[in-house]
Amino acid sequence: MRKSLLSLGLFMSLSAGMASAQSVLVSDNINVPVGDQNHMFIKSLSETVKSYLETKPRIAIEFVSSNSTVVESGGPWFRGLKKGNAEVRMQIYEESSMKDYPDYEKMLEEVVFQVSVKDEVPATLPKYFTGWGEQRSDVSAAMYELYEPFNETFAVMNPSMSEEDLAPFELGYTGDYEYPLVYSYFNEDGQLLAYYIVTNNANRIGYKSESEVTAALEQDGYELFGYEESMGMPALYNKDTQTLVTGGVVTMQGQYFRYLAFEYEPEDPTGINGLTAEPDPQAKVTVGDGCITIIATDKIAGKTVNLYTMGGQLLKSVRLAAGTNTISVDTTKPVMVKVGRNQTVKVVK
Repeated sequence: MRKSLLSLGLFMSLSAGMASAQSVLVSDNINVPVGDQNHMFIKSLSETVKSYLETKPRIAIEFVSSNSTVVESGGPWFRGLKKGNAEVRMQIYEESSMKDYPDYEKMLEEVVFQVSVKDEVPATLPKYFTGWGEQRSDVSAAMYELYEPFNETFAVMNPSMSEEDLAPFELGYTGDYEYPLVYSYFNEDGQLLAYYIVTNNANRIGYKSESEVTAALEQDGYELFGYEESMGMPALYNKDTQTLVTGGVVTMQGQYFRYLAFEYEPEDPTGINGLTAEPDPQAKVTVGDGCITIIATDKIAGKTVNLYTMGGQLLKSVRLAAGTNTISVDTTKPVMVKVGRNQTVKVVK
């Protein structure tokens, strides 16, 4: 059973590194294309921010531009408006009583970086691994020939994260502004089941025809079969490697990052009406007739089931009863199903 980055995002409130005098960004000088919404990945956190997070779950981010005619600041994101240069300050705050919203009287740190806005900024998708079933030792060795191991750094700077949470994942820091973080996910037998890529630029993955990632994947043999409705994230499938590719949104570092998910899918999602999956041995999920049916045992009766779009938008939240639970869903696109605190699974309608 695979685990989506969406479920990882439930506990992934920030990504960080070893303590230092000042937080370190993935890059101090970046090029961005006109019109795209951007974020800034933090490679490592200062001692000040790290100490704050030992007792608090999240930070909040505010970007401030020195030239608002060139670079627009939108709170936890920034966007190039026209060609030119600007200095942007990443302000790290304590989180207020509102989730992800800064307490403006409690700034923890400010980090400055330079932005050059250009008409176009091509970016190459990092190497991805889709050898489903390959052993963890082999995949990890290949990953870390390319990327810096990030598990230990992530765990040290996220003391609230349990070893169990992190255990299925190998994290890699790429050093690339565009795609700074990658993940591989392994089952209990140490076999590769999924691979994820996080991007700083929202439009690299969506929306629809603007996605350069979609074009690159089609060249690699993936067939585009649709888009997630709320955010236009693409869905593609490769029959040869049995790989389903989708896009989504994950919250971390006080920002909303897009991610690209490569997941093992043995059945062609373009040709089936329903897909059976089991997020927990106590719950069986099936799809048909515009509904998702969950057969729940007495053990999980009373737990909450959440249904999400691939982009992370909550569609419905329902409390389970023992026996058969039928939930109507007004969408023809893949849906993420999460029962209680169990793994998130994808069902294809």
